[in-house]
Amino acid sequence: MQLWFWAAVTGMVLAGISNFGFKIAAKKGFDADTFTFYGGLTSLVIAGIGLLWFQPQDWSLSILALVIFVSGFISSQTNLFKVIALRYIDATIFFPLFKITSPLLAVCLGIIVFGEKFTLLQWCGIVIGHMIPLLLISAKESKRQNSLLKGILYMFIVAVTSALAAALNKYAMDGGLDIWSGLWYMSVGLTIGCLVLLVTKIRTLPHRHIMTHTNGPLIKASVFRSTLICFSVLCVLFAYGNGGDLGIVQTIQGFYIVVPIVLSVLIYKEHINWMKFSAVVLCIVSLLMMG
Repeated sequence: MQLWFWAAVTGMVLAGISNFGFKIAAKKGFDADTFTFYGGLTSLVIAGIGLLWFQPQDWSLSILALVIFVSGFISSQTNLFKVIALRYIDATIFFPLFKITSPLLAVCLGIIVFGEKFTLLQWCGIVIGHMIPLLLISAKESKRQNSLLKGILYMFIVAVTSALAAALNKYAMDGGLDIWSGLWYMSVGLTIGCLVLLVTKIRTLPHRHIMTHTNGPLIKASVFRSTLICFSVLCVLFAYGNGGDLGIVQTIQGFYIVVPIVLSVLIYKEHINWMKFSAVVLCIVSLLMMG
């Protein structure tokens, strides 16, 4: 197993823990825009420290930097719709559906845009990986949701934007952009994107809206989530820049659904059954095939 593969797996674990932050935001009723905004600021601080420490050669503005800036801008909308979707459906429904749709779109983009090819064993791992989320959905859970249709609609929006952002990240890393430069410009795009969404929604400067919805628990949850996701992104960017295929890396990323689901069951008493336990085993089998 190559180094990029282990980087992708590490990024997946960190993403799983960090994405539980969205569930916390939804359960506690945090304002989605403010939550995302503080996440962007946290990313800027972490990326800025990384730039000062490592001083990469390619941190100045370039076409590749612009590409990954757009990726961050798109991600600001993705994060917003994640929080909104989780107000309508449980994490036990949202994350499985999301991680069927988004990695599947990424595999298609990888084949069409980047000309990726996989071995038979890798295809088996990808197929198993895309089947795992099906084990995490029960028909009985549909009755437990606030609005299943609205939740699925927002989930699909998240899936499309996530796959597009991943493809842009892959393109920038293939072009030779440094991972810390990538994180910096992505964070700038994320923060500006959040502010643009806020101004569009409230039709005025957002500082009053942000201050009104700012509180200690929101900041702590946002900083916690953003810190973990920053290092997750660094791992994924490293994987892209060191030979990782978009389709395989995004399929591995899809396995992070196990983490927030387990946490949601333990903390918020959401539904669990033996099929979800089986999904963990199949995750390991799929990883061995793709690695």
